Amino acid sequence: MRSLRLPFMPIHILFWLLILSLAAMPALASGRVALLIGNSAYDAPDMALRNPVNDVTALAEALRELGFAVTETTDQDAAAMTRALEQFGSAAQGAEMAVFFYAGHGVQIGGENHLIGTDFAGSDLGALRRSSVTMGRVRDVIARAGPEIGILLLDACRNNPFSERGMVEQGLVRARGGAGLLIAYATDPGNVAYDGIGENSIFTTGLLEHIATPGLDVRLMLGRVRQQVVLDTDGRQVPWVEESVLDEHSFAPTLPTSAPQDETAAELALWRDIASSSDASDFESYLRSYPEGLFAPFARDRIERLASRTAPAAAPVAATLAAAEPDKLAAALVALGLLSDGPARDLGPALEGYRRWLPANETATAERLYQDAAQVSVFLAATTLQRLRTDIVALRSVERTLTVAEDALGQIEEIVRSNPDALPVLQQARNDIYDIHRSRGVILRRLDQSRSYYDELLGRAVVFFPPDASKVLVGGETRVRDLDHAGAQLTENAALFLRHVAQADDSKKGSYQWLADLIPPG
Repeated sequence: MRSLRLPFMPIHILFWLLILSLAAMPALASGRVALLIGNSAYDAPDMALRNPVNDVTALAEALRELGFAVTETTDQDAAAMTRALEQFGSAAQGAEMAVFFYAGHGVQIGGENHLIGTDFAGSDLGALRRSSVTMGRVRDVIARAGPEIGILLLDACRNNPFSERGMVEQGLVRARGGAGLLIAYATDPGNVAYDGIGENSIFTTGLLEHIATPGLDVRLMLGRVRQQVVLDTDGRQVPWVEESVLDEHSFAPTLPTSAPQDETAAELALWRDIASSSDASDFESYLRSYPEGLFAPFARDRIERLASRTAPAAAPVAATLAAAEPDKLAAALVALGLLSDGPARDLGPALEGYRRWLPANETATAERLYQDAAQVSVFLAATTLQRLRTDIVALRSVERTLTVAEDALGQIEEIVRSNPDALPVLQQARNDIYDIHRSRGVILRRLDQSRSYYDELLGRAVVFFPPDASKVLVGGETRVRDLDHAGAQLTENAALFLRHVAQADDSKKGSYQWLADLIPPG
């Protein structure tokens, strides 16, 4: 494994970076608004929660530092929540970014999510509806305001007495947003989010940890939050996201300096950019940069497949291929690198390329196409899973080191108060912590790339995978194409990917539930 230690950046450079980043804040402040609602003190004693107000206070401070105009509303009834929401809608008109955050009790009733005000003290659904604001209303207010991006952060599935009383089902229900809207839930449908044992909930703790990362796209930021929550709860809580966002948006500006370079992260980013390309030159460029890279065998395979388009046609096309479902065909062709990923696609040339790639006298059928695409997907996924496992272990190791170093720093600071001779030791301890944070950042960027890419592979595979894939593709003798990726660990990872495909369904889309299977022991 490469060394994770990175060079120390002098304090005077950090000072100027801070000045420059602060100078950029006024431009960010324009049109950045947030409404944060936290309900802890409910009229019904058994509904009291410890952390929602703390969550609002901490997140408000973080957002103000990022240039947001923030409205905090805590321990309010449904009427006050509604008034705050309408005022937020006015403030969000044409905004660059509009953020709505709710922490407290939330339930689903008849397919609609309700955010409950503190005035609820009844025992029937009518009272529950009257004492709550619906998610639909929140979405409508933001949609009418028309910000460049609307972000709903819902830490609303705390343990509550409603399901115990038999009034409602546990947790929230999945709800889709419109264009330009992102909805992040603290946990997956029907489950409960933890209030936390510290000052903040587990989900909000993740937000506070990552929201100010410079230049990090909001989708990757929330990917880090989901990853942290899954790892911190050993998979018991799995946040998930619904989004329809095209452009990149970040909470914090990009600092006027380059991040530490990491070849693995750069390779993963390049591969993700070209993985669905149908241009052989993209893969030739990748191999020039990374001749022994993680995906080098797949790059060579793609070049061979794409070159076969110019070969004489020999294999006939079965009628079943021409009649197959276009979406399934497209997903399989993208997986094979014969079709670029995108909304407008002509399948004809890609299917012809696949037909030319087959050995002579073999018929091109839909079943054969799906099998070939599944095999390539399995090996790509197995390789990516191995990278994920390695970096998750490294992340946990670095974070344990960081905890120890921060504890030691506190002790050294105490010593310096009575013994100034210890100042050099204090400075070195601060330098060490800075290095650890930078190393952690490198690992997180690698995880951003591999985590997102694996999720793409999984989402595509669900569309076209044959039902007998587990028998055909893992260690069997009927492999269509051997990419020389043998080995016990890769076979295990391949089997895990096939299990993830089998378990995936539409209700889990937007979740990183599969991350729970990568948690290292201990």
